[in-house]
Amino acid sequence: MNRMNREWILRKVRTLAPLLVGLWVVFSCSAPKSSQEGSETHFLESCEGSCADGMQCICGVCSKPCTRQSDCSTLPEVASCAPLGPRVTEQRCSSVELGAMCDASCLTDADCRKLGADRVCDYGFCRQFARQTEPPIASCLPTNLAPADVLILGDVLIELTSFTQLLEQAAVSAGVLTMGQHFRDHAMAVSSLLATGALSFDNQYTGARADGPARVIVMDGGATDVLNGQCAGLLTPECPAAHAAVSGAEQLFQRFEKDGVEHVVYFFYGDPVDNPTLEDGLNLMRPLLKNACGRSAVPCHWLDLRPIFEGHPEYVMGTDGLVFSEAGAAVAAAATFAFMQKQCVAN
Repeated sequence: MNRMNREWILRKVRTLAPLLVGLWVVFSCSAPKSSQEGSETHFLESCEGSCADGMQCICGVCSKPCTRQSDCSTLPEVASCAPLGPRVTEQRCSSVELGAMCDASCLTDADCRKLGADRVCDYGFCRQFARQTEPPIASCLPTNLAPADVLILGDVLIELTSFTQLLEQAAVSAGVLTMGQHFRDHAMAVSSLLATGALSFDNQYTGARADGPARVIVMDGGATDVLNGQCAGLLTPECPAAHAAVSGAEQLFQRFEKDGVEHVVYFFYGDPVDNPTLEDGLNLMRPLLKNACGRSAVPCHWLDLRPIFEGHPEYVMGTDGLVFSEAGAAVAAAATFAFMQKQCVAN
């Protein structure tokens, strides 16, 4: 290359250099941040007071208040504007935390992985840690329940045992019912699939709804779905029976909301005695249904009977090792009503 050509190239470089630097600055500043930069790294982190990047500590996690979905647009794509009302009633948020917040709903831990490897699905919403302690006991206002306000839906554990009568006895002792009054009991062993269809909880509820609305639903459910579709070799949420049961439960909760139900009390089975196949199925269904309950628009209060039934084989009877014995029905009914009082459902 001769001297004249070299000088011409150098002049061009000196002329274009400021423009190239300016373009680099513009593009580097306007380029979108990766999912691991900015406020997204702190979204739904656990907190006790303050949060970084303009977020607030709401219900124990870093997030933003919202009134519409667009308020969450700067957060990860899994974020949505979720009302706090149900979670306040479930005692997962303080009564002073009203309105709505950007959150991420889930059914499994895998649903939360986009937010980081340390996120888990806790009662229907992605959190940094699963809750290990019970919320403090709330100060309850009188609920003034009429007998017909409480509707019981369920399977053989309710229909073929004394569970309902014992629940009513507990209510009489607490002054919620008077002697001779009864809750509405529509539990039926033959129609106890959570999955929709002719033999479903949906049909139970349709029949009960014809007699009038309910304010409180007490229910169990999930065992029949496992017994009728055992998911052999596919004990994952993708199992068709599990998927259908969760979908049916979510549709049922949606009906409850539409009809003005105020509370759902969902008690789930203890471990079956000497029935490992059924136990495997219930272990699959338990977290899925708990998370479906947790993200329901109707406050859904989840009661796990395992700690109460553990070490007490005398609480169950029958070949499936699951149905309440008389002693089991008494313990389950007492625990359920005490839980209803603790959650301010029946006071």
